Amino acid sequence: MLFLIFKAGESQYALETTRVLRIVPHVKLRPRPDAPAYIAGILNFRGGPVVVIDLGLLINHAPCRRFLSTRIIITDHTPANGQRMLLGLLAEDMTTIIKKDHLDLMENVLKTPGADYLGKMFRDGERFIQLVKVEEIMPPELETMLASPA
Repeated sequence: MLFLIFKAGESQYALETTRVLRIVPHVKLRPRPDAPAYIAGILNFRGGPVVVIDLGLLINHAPCRRFLSTRIIITDHTPANGQRMLLGLLAEDMTTIIKKDHLDLMENVLKTPGADYLGKMFRDGERFIQLVKVEEIMPPELETMLASPA
């Protein structure tokens, strides 16, 4: 299995590369002042709107900083209403892909309420890297906002 490694705050996380449709630069996003703080904005992707979640704010309560390695991962998401959509995930230090066997994955030893998107972990040298589950990443309030008529 291949994993894309990125940072949210000072911790490293991983996403299965099979979940990555595209990686785009951190471009200017359309702000949404009425949205929760973890919404970085709306991305114009191939002529359509894509909601971008700032993983730094969502996971570690600190916004992603603008570095050359700060990117937006475009991924597929199917919320509870079953309507497939694209979702953007803003993260820092997106420069590494690691290959790991599924036997290298360890259970998450600390289950955090409201953070079901944090999955198993693996070791890379002396550091632990935690998986992010795209299918669980969208907070319920955002799912409600997207399901509501405009």
